[in-house]
Amino acid sequence: MTKPIPKTQLIEDVMRQLRRMVKALHAYSSEVEARFGLTGPQLWALWTIQQQGPAGLKDLAQAMHLHPSTVVGVVDRLESKRLLLRKPDPTDGRRVRIVLTAAGRRMVAQAPHPAQGQLIHGLQAMRRDEVAQLHETLSRLVAVMEADGLEARFFFSDE
Repeated sequence: MTKPIPKTQLIEDVMRQLRRMVKALHAYSSEVEARFGLTGPQLWALWTIQQQGPAGLKDLAQAMHLHPSTVVGVVDRLESKRLLLRKPDPTDGRRVRIVLTAAGRRMVAQAPHPAQGQLIHGLQAMRRDEVAQLHETLSRLVAVMEADGLEARFFFSDE
């Protein structure tokens, strides 16, 4: 029979794993900003539009697992950089579709895969019960840290 790992060792291992994840996300975000002049969330939005095709703001926010109001600022900045455009939806003139410009497509072709997308891909690769257990555990940890009232939109970004 295997001896259980002491709680102090488990805590140390969890802290090490969390630091690795945060360090990877931070390093990625810094590299993208230095090399491409984009924040991680901006690149993530470009990649999402490239993968899914022209999308409404609500659809883009849903694909990025964010609230639409959070995505508006990212879209505004990408539009000002001429990497995407808002165009009328051909099927419903009241709606707007977000499309990549040629410069936006070139940026996606040159840039690395978004780190936050990798995180979501990893979660999607896990079984539902594993994600549910992780959700419950992280929710408890956030509550114990009294951080459940904090707004957290993106990793390492003011957007």
